[in-house]
Amino acid sequence: MAWILGRVASLALALAALPLASAAAKPVTLTYLGYLAGFPVLQMTAQADLPVGANGTVTDGVYGLQANIVTQGSLATLYPYRMTVSSNGRLAKAAALPTQFHSEGTILSKTESVTLTYHTNAKVDIKAVPMTRQAQEAAAQGTANGTIDPASLVLAVIANYAQKDTCTARYKLFDGVRRYDLNVTEVGNGNVEMYKRSYYQGPATACQATPQLIQGFSQMAVQSQLYPESAKIWIANAVPGMPAVPVRIYTQNALGEMVFDLIGVQ
Repeated sequence: MAWILGRVASLALALAALPLASAAAKPVTLTYLGYLAGFPVLQMTAQADLPVGANGTVTDGVYGLQANIVTQGSLATLYPYRMTVSSNGRLAKAAALPTQFHSEGTILSKTESVTLTYHTNAKVDIKAVPMTRQAQEAAAQGTANGTIDPASLVLAVIANYAQKDTCTARYKLFDGVRRYDLNVTEVGNGNVEMYKRSYYQGPATACQATPQLIQGFSQMAVQSQLYPESAKIWIANAVPGMPAVPVRIYTQNALGEMVFDLIGVQ
């Protein structure tokens, strides 16, 4: 179960939206709730400083991000899990150029952390505590080189949509354990309906995110279909004066349907 929670938390961070704010404004905090088979299992709050212009467009410049993910409901009683994430870097022409990424997850009394440091020559240094076999292999083979982290991915998707009016793009990712590519394709428009505690309902753009698993994935988990084969992301102008952000995400795996929903803005 600890392994599953770690993967679900990584998915939430890699696909859920983050708040945006102009340099002169106070950063906005957005809260997302993750449901599994209709029951709340994860909550994420996130705050990001992005280079946003007065008209709500994303510009080139420095970004920073802080996020917290915790289990919810009865699952929190059985398996109390908490994950904190921080990332910083620079946006350039809708591309994310991370400088450093750090994540730390705790379940019961066990804590694991990873720090990724990015260099201008595309080399990525990996520091994991404890040092996992996957991290050792990635460091020895240079698998992480030329990639970005999951938090920077979210900002890159938002910037790409804001600057190019499309979510279609391909990203190379490494989270400290797993190396994968994510192909994001715009698939249409529609309306997001109310779901339990939704903050937003209304018109949105639909994007399909499909991962290509490359290294560091458990073969047992792949065969058991614990990794979602794809996710449908709905992006909308939910917060006045800010760029469009994901407001709803649907995925399906062997555990059932997962829904990540924007439930609050502060």
